[in-house]
Amino acid sequence: MAIAQSLAPSSSTAARAARPKARRAALSRVVAGTGAATGESARRLVAAFDPAIPLASAMTPPSGWYTDPEFLRLELNRVFLCGWQAVGHIGQVKNPNDFFTGRLGNVEFVICRDANGELHAFHNVCRHHASLLACGSGQKTCFQCPYHGWTYGLDGILQKATRISGIKNFNKNVLGLIPIKVATWGPFVLARFDESSQNTVNDVVGDEWLGSASNLLSRNGIDTSLPHICRREYIIECNWKVHY
Repeated sequence: MAIAQSLAPSSSTAARAARPKARRAALSRVVAGTGAATGESARRLVAAFDPAIPLASAMTPPSGWYTDPEFLRLELNRVFLCGWQAVGHIGQVKNPNDFFTGRLGNVEFVICRDANGELHAFHNVCRHHASLLACGSGQKTCFQCPYHGWTYGLDGILQKATRISGIKNFNKNVLGLIPIKVATWGPFVLARFDESSQNTVNDVVGDEWLGSASNLLSRNGIDTSLPHICRREYIIECNWKVHY
């Protein structure tokens, strides 16, 4: 199960992908369709694509589809940050207080199950100074910022805030973790980073994620008895389309 982490090829990709336990991360709530960062070069590349050409007559896509950073940003907005994405296996959050983290493009997220068994997804970013809150996977009863100790429950509520003396009109009730839509379908944990759907009902989510293939896979293609064993991550210096 792949998380879209591969960026346009560059020598610094591996360095960016290494995630220390405490570092600053910019909170990103990219909404599909906004496309504010889409530049002229990306627009030209899209305009040159003719979907009506038969496959037998099609040519190899231009190199800009694999190397242009603006084209990658467009893909992130229109492909990965739009619609449901498989981000994990239900076995990773089987029990209360289980959690795992991930990244989709430049969006860091955490999936967790609170003490009452409810599944949640949040931006994995402290609301104080934008540090990553959690790394890897395991069990926690809370998420605590490594910088100043701001502490959040697994339901996203801010439980403790430090270094706030002198701040006027501070209201910790509005400074909980920013939620991400989350659902399950079969053995998959799915997350949605845009605002175009409010549904988390399994059948609806399956149709939105897989379209007409959801009925076929639910009948014949998904073995829910297979357990989650482990997750392994690899840093690959290539564009995501080459990898797939």
